[in-house]
Amino acid sequence: MKLHEDAVAQVEATVEYYKKLLEKTIIKSPISGKVIRKYLEEGEAVIPETPILAVADVEKIRINTEVDETDVGRIKIGDPAEVTSDAYPGTTFKGEIQEISDYVGPRKVKPNNPAKNLDMKVIQVKILLKEKTPFKLGMTVDVRIIPINTGERQ
Repeated sequence: MKLHEDAVAQVEATVEYYKKLLEKTIIKSPISGKVIRKYLEEGEAVIPETPILAVADVEKIRINTEVDETDVGRIKIGDPAEVTSDAYPGTTFKGEIQEISDYVGPRKVKPNNPAKNLDMKVIQVKILLKEKTPFKLGMTVDVRIIPINTGERQ
């Protein structure tokens, strides 16, 4: 009987060992969201810091936009914004400025206005939409920021 108990204990220990090894193979995202891109296939080897999946919170879509450096003094975090898209004509989505970059850089988005100075430096601004939208990640949209005049800025 003792022999069988020892064999069972050894098997249980082996099962626990493999359960712990299996737990180390499970990859958990640090954020809740939806997988929007898969970089590797099952069975492929990875090394530390290799991206495996891209995950996004599609419930809270943020719009990345550019503001001319000459206009940055007129906007602030919390200012309202209106977002439109040719994909949804006649519909305006409400949002507000969530983040204004501290970095001035080159324009990445070509303006619709051909008279616009393409060499002007811009500041990246993130707009958080207030309601759920039908937008897909990466869509092109138009953004109109409505600065709130506080009397402190010109």
